[in-house]
Amino acid sequence: MVNLEQMRASNARIRSVSPGLVAVFAGGTSGIGETTMKQFAKHTVQPRIYFSARITAELTALNPAGKYRFIRADLSLLQNVDEIKAREPLINLLFLTPGTMMTGKESDPNIPVAQETPESLYYPTAVTYYARIRLIVNLLPLLQKAPHLRRVVTVFGGTKEGPLCTADLSGRSTTAATATSTAAQLHLRAHTASMTTLALESLAFEAPDVTFVHSFPGLVRTNLARDVRAASAMGLVKAVFKVVGPIVTVPVAEAGERQLFLATSARFPARSVYGVDPAVTAGVGCRDGVGVARGSDARVGSGVYSVNCDGEPQAEKVEEAVQRLRDQDLVRRLWLHTVAEFVRVTGSEFV
Repeated sequence: MVNLEQMRASNARIRSVSPGLVAVFAGGTSGIGETTMKQFAKHTVQPRIYFSARITAELTALNPAGKYRFIRADLSLLQNVDEIKAREPLINLLFLTPGTMMTGKESDPNIPVAQETPESLYYPTAVTYYARIRLIVNLLPLLQKAPHLRRVVTVFGGTKEGPLCTADLSGRSTTAATATSTAAQLHLRAHTASMTTLALESLAFEAPDVTFVHSFPGLVRTNLARDVRAASAMGLVKAVFKVVGPIVTVPVAEAGERQLFLATSARFPARSVYGVDPAVTAGVGCRDGVGVARGSDARVGSGVYSVNCDGEPQAEKVEEAVQRLRDQDLVRRLWLHTVAEFVRVTGSEFV
């Protein structure tokens, strides 16, 4: 396991990668996205950062030599995702944290209300899956042009993959058929986490020179709970944090340091491809006994990584569960479903 001090040492060496790294932070309105963005600004030389949070003054204070541009968009809408145009010839890092806690049925007061977006997508999976994947697809060509770091990090349910509801990939039925809010959350998380990891594997086939990381940040105290509409559910969340928060939660600042390591360390290289040296695009070189991680397919350095906040890959049990999904041809089936939704909503597979 990579410890926090090893992560901090790696982060301190980011300045050696290259000046002028370009990063897009989508969903960083508070919590993990914001704190990681601040760490990125702090540890890089003349960064250029595009983001969907109004914290320009704070970023400028951390690094006056950087350039920071606020992007206004509702990332639950695929049409708005398409409007986020990079004003750069290349991108080094795409960091994604859009999320919600809304699931379930309005008839159950213990389950926050989930809605359809105006594009007829189930809101929880619209923001945690469809919008994220659409943004990756749109920016992938610019990521592939980066001469150094080339990475996508999506913060959600890495290492928490589970069964997919193949009859309803949108995720609606995963909560409609569940009796309790806790079970609904876990069921939907496992479903969407598996969708995310399998989709990243599809993208890695198209862009084997880019690293894809699906991370689980641990229990971090953020404002995600603002989406919880039911008073009883909100009370439960607050009660849990009050009792166990100081023991098991990851401090927000520390979460940013951990995610920055996942976003920049050569522990997570792209898969080797002809004509591209993975070491060149992998980021900060590994030291002090830190080795290359095992990928989501259980192979070392395979380019797609499902990891926890310590940068550790899936347990064998989870790897076996994901392999069963692959054996059902779900990498291909899920991608066809995803592209079909893109075309239905926007009229095109990508911009």
